[in-house]
Amino acid sequence: MLSYWEKVSFIKYDLIIIGSGIVGLSTAIKYKQRHPNTSIAILERGVFPSGASTKNAGFACFGSISELEDDLKECGEDEIVTLTEKRYRGICELRKLLGDEALQFEPVGGFELGFDPSACDRIHYYNGLLENVFPKAPFSEVTEDLKNYPFSKKVTHLIKHRFEGTIHTGKMMRNLIDLALELGIQIYTGCEVKHLERDSNPVRIHTVSNKQMVEFRASQIALCTNAFTTSLLPDLDLEPGRGQVLITKPIPNLNLQGSFHYHRGYHYFRPIDNRILLGGGRQLDKAGETSLVFESNDTILSQLKEDLHSLILPGLEVSIESNWSGIMAFGKSKNPIVKKASENVFVAARLGGMGIAIGAGVADDLIKLLETH
Repeated sequence: MLSYWEKVSFIKYDLIIIGSGIVGLSTAIKYKQRHPNTSIAILERGVFPSGASTKNAGFACFGSISELEDDLKECGEDEIVTLTEKRYRGICELRKLLGDEALQFEPVGGFELGFDPSACDRIHYYNGLLENVFPKAPFSEVTEDLKNYPFSKKVTHLIKHRFEGTIHTGKMMRNLIDLALELGIQIYTGCEVKHLERDSNPVRIHTVSNKQMVEFRASQIALCTNAFTTSLLPDLDLEPGRGQVLITKPIPNLNLQGSFHYHRGYHYFRPIDNRILLGGGRQLDKAGETSLVFESNDTILSQLKEDLHSLILPGLEVSIESNWSGIMAFGKSKNPIVKKASENVFVAARLGGMGIAIGAGVADDLIKLLETH
């Protein structure tokens, strides 16, 4: 049973956001900055944000040429331009919200490792297609620079995206949480939402925390739980996509800068603290990785380790320190879902593995909906 004090001080809010990832925290912070007298709480099922916000590789990326080629098969040029605009706007908003120092943002560029030089033939096309998205042409061939990298001779060409970079995922999330708390936003962790009474006013939210049932109430609800949103709104076009990530032990004299992609963006790696962080490979077992369970996939991890030793750092003695997984959300459309689900319930989900780039921009779109209803 809740005490009188708990009922009058902790249960009722103007806005409750479910999910404390990039979108949830960005929405809470920006809404509070615009409406300082609003009472806001965030409910998070895990100790840390569940999903991928604290488990990603820290890439500020917008789509390599081979990724865009895949997208072009599924959607038209206009949709590719719109998606890329959203991704670039999102990272600009995130940098504006926290600042580059808090993000440890490094504009090192994004490099696509290629095994067939024909991809370079598409550079001019995509620079033209995206000429109104970026301040300058984003793509250039830098194959000549391969001599400066330790990669296998299997890599025949290199394409650079000048506006991509890396962030420190832990510092980003830590600073988002700190800013939310500084603004007076309540964050309840270990608080799993079991049911929404969507048509009640205020909306009633039934949660479990420490085996205790707690009913929260709010004038508006924002669901920012990405792939996990289907437990509350099962009819959405959402499919989970798990991603495997591993990190090496420190590597002496590692001299590598940049963020790197290969195999149509499904594989990616970067240096961090004299280590290599390497992840991806979802296409190797899409059925197995269509999961909401955080666990390892030995088939994919085995291939990532093979890539590390034979493709990325051939000839070097490299040991793996640890691995983990994160869960993203995909669907038939590559556009994020930002919509009104019922009278006072709103949702922002389906970030397509581009949460760092697109998350803060999706928060802006969600806030516009909240403000107009």
